[in-house]
Amino acid sequence: MVTGTANVLLLLLDQVRADAIGCYGSPVARTPNIDRIANGGIRFDRGYTTISICSPARASMFSGLLSHRHGMLYNTTPELYGRTHLAEGVTLLGTILRQHGVRCGYAGKWHIDQPGPRAHGFEGTEVAGFGLPGYVPEYDQWLKAQGHPGQRAVVVRDYHTPNGVVDTTMPPPYGFDGIVDLPTERTPAGFVASRAIDLLREMGSDRFFLTASFWGPHHPALPNAEFAGMHDPATVDPWPNFRDDLSGKPRIQRRYRDCLNPNFSGTDWETWRRTVARHHDFLSMIDTQIGRILDELEALGLAENTTVLFTADHGDTLGCHGGQFDKGPYMFEETYRVPLLTRFADGAHAGACTDSLATNMDLFATTLDLLGVESPRDRHAVSLAAVHDDHRATFRDCIVGHFNGFDRRGMYLQRMLHTGRWKYVFNPGDFDEVYDLQADPYELHNIVDEPGVQGLRRDLAGRLVEEMERTEDPHASHAAVLMGVTSTF
Repeated sequence: MVTGTANVLLLLLDQVRADAIGCYGSPVARTPNIDRIANGGIRFDRGYTTISICSPARASMFSGLLSHRHGMLYNTTPELYGRTHLAEGVTLLGTILRQHGVRCGYAGKWHIDQPGPRAHGFEGTEVAGFGLPGYVPEYDQWLKAQGHPGQRAVVVRDYHTPNGVVDTTMPPPYGFDGIVDLPTERTPAGFVASRAIDLLREMGSDRFFLTASFWGPHHPALPNAEFAGMHDPATVDPWPNFRDDLSGKPRIQRRYRDCLNPNFSGTDWETWRRTVARHHDFLSMIDTQIGRILDELEALGLAENTTVLFTADHGDTLGCHGGQFDKGPYMFEETYRVPLLTRFADGAHAGACTDSLATNMDLFATTLDLLGVESPRDRHAVSLAAVHDDHRATFRDCIVGHFNGFDRRGMYLQRMLHTGRWKYVFNPGDFDEVYDLQADPYELHNIVDEPGVQGLRRDLAGRLVEEMERTEDPHASHAAVLMGVTSTF
């Protein structure tokens, strides 16, 4: 256990790419409270999700297992995806920590399995957290307890014509943004912060692990009037890969871009820059509620013995690579690279950064390590706590990414090997991809077929198969055949 750490606070965002955060170099983001964590802690510049879709990513973070082991291959809405429970025998952080006398609290979006957080040792919430906050009855009940008539009375107004109502039921149609007529502390972000603060006050005298999981900045962007328009679209420059014509890339990328949200298909940067600006408005509002939690941590005298962890479940395209929307059957940096911050209670290496490869799944083992609990031996996560003594410590020589499709009806399998410089993407339904992230950081040029990289391609493919076998991925042997390699693992 790191000296001085009696507690762990995890702050979790929903779908945000690393370069949308101020401390990661965004020229337009206003995220002073997230940046405050980075300034007092260590920033991982090569932090990644293991899978870019909500339920599997969150299940990995709280189980320390890759998706094929914890069983959540897709999102968990039962009528569409068919699975609502983790694989038999999978235990999550709350259950493990409770067995060792650590109190565990959870506030906000869950979206792991149907039983919800209470079934896994967490206190203080019944929120299952599927989908958007407009479908969560606990939020509606909380609004009414604050003297508000409830979600059905929330008005969402159009961004461009403030007097025009988009929808009077929160949230508005999927993919559309709007301005909610709520004070900041009554928004869903305010709900999460308030519940987290209540838990801090209740558990502060005991050892605890507390998660504050925000809805957002996942679209639709729903800031209130205080934050809407904070970011001027004119200041939002095009992503360097916005005009990627997707030549040399698997055909599903073009198909997916054109069918997922036709409102964005083929649109110019003038349309996208407004969308990105609204995303930042929404993120800034959430950032203020992160600040409320951090302020309360200090006011209660808990900051001096609490390690703060910050990350997101996965990233977001936000118009990169030819106008891609959301996330999907591609393994670009924008959807797999996530913000990952660790602020130790004693301020070790405050303001430092590291380029060591890490995943948000590793926060499972890190949390256990920080709280002096041994991690189960069957997990894939590794502890990052060693950065407390040496912020240049290394943990992995590669990471593996997964994608299993969005649901059981239309599987599109992918696996990725990332070494820091090289990225290899296995696409069994089409040709594979190789990117040199040193020479081509925006992944514009798939060099898989170039004569000079064929030896490298085979080496990367072989390493990927070895990792798949080591983690007991059921697709390992077939992948080896399709990639034309033999594992030596």
